[in-house]
Amino acid sequence: MSPAQALLLVAIGVVCALDTVSVGQTMISRPIVSATLAGAVLGAAEQGVVAGAVLELFALETMPFGASRYPEWGPAGVGAGAAYALGGAGVPGSLPLAVICGLVIAGLGSISMVWHRRLVGRLAGSLRVPLAAGSAEAVTRLHLMGVASDFWRGFAVSAIGLALALVLVASVLPAWRAPYGPSIAWALISAVAVGGFAAARSALPVPRGRWYLAAGVAIGLYLAARR
Repeated sequence: MSPAQALLLVAIGVVCALDTVSVGQTMISRPIVSATLAGAVLGAAEQGVVAGAVLELFALETMPFGASRYPEWGPAGVGAGAAYALGGAGVPGSLPLAVICGLVIAGLGSISMVWHRRLVGRLAGSLRVPLAAGSAEAVTRLHLMGVASDFWRGFAVSAIGLALALVLVASVLPAWRAPYGPSIAWALISAVAVGGFAAARSALPVPRGRWYLAAGVAIGLYLAARR
């Protein structure tokens, strides 16, 4: 990986971190998008799609609304996509290691978002008087300070996540001895289990949701059997 590629990956992570809440919310922070972009930067977009798809199954469980605490999947997708692209699609343990890397980064992002919210709360407290008076300047100042805080938070999480991916690929992957089939199977089984539970929990309360869910499962099994 060249320094330019590393810098570009961190920049993608920062944009995804901002997209989660502070700016845009255009869904580029979904792991299947961010991981694909990371893989493309390293010349392996296909590996990025696969790593992002597995993380996306975990991310289906996330309900990002209000003040709830949830994993941050944008930078996590960048780290996972980079790890899988660097590790190689045919290398035993490469995909499970990339998924583990993504889950760790997602947890780190969750912790950093709590710190960021507390900082924004303190900033809002320091501007309580002008905000209560309806000052547009105070609102703008608070928003810009919040975006700046989120920018540096995203930069830190993305940089640490990329460093973690590099360390894991360089130190852990060579020692992985599980055959490729079983090693990839455990990650996929875990991801499908979590994603399936999240999909079921979302679908069952909806009118005729269980029928839609059953139809989706049947179609998926049919397509898998055809392959």
